[in-house]
Amino acid sequence: MSAKKIVLKVCIMCNKCAVCVMSTIAKFDGITSMALDAEKSTVTIVGTVDAVLIVKALRKAKKPAEIVTVGQPDKPADDKKPDAGKKPDAVMKPEPCKDLPQQCKACTYVVYDDYQPNQCIII
Repeated sequence: MSAKKIVLKVCIMCNKCAVCVMSTIAKFDGITSMALDAEKSTVTIVGTVDAVLIVKALRKAKKPAEIVTVGQPDKPADDKKPDAGKKPDAVMKPEPCKDLPQQCKACTYVVYDDYQPNQCIII
């Protein structure tokens, strides 16, 4: 089985969602690399795993997922050299990542207590 690149669309709303998605996917054997993009709500997986099994595991973990693409992994671009006329400082600097909220409403547990101590329960 050859390595393939799988892109999944997953609902990622907070840090807890991201950790749950990554830990669920990491349990599979044959994964070479994983990348999570929280802004686009996508996960990119490279390896020899079955995309359908990953989606089933994510749905079982209560994280709705769908397959966007399955294809060949990108070739590393080692043979490309930067232009001699450009300065190294002119290379685009990555923007700092935006922090996700600590927990979304879907991950927060709500406890409802209807106990009233002065109420008679015998009828």
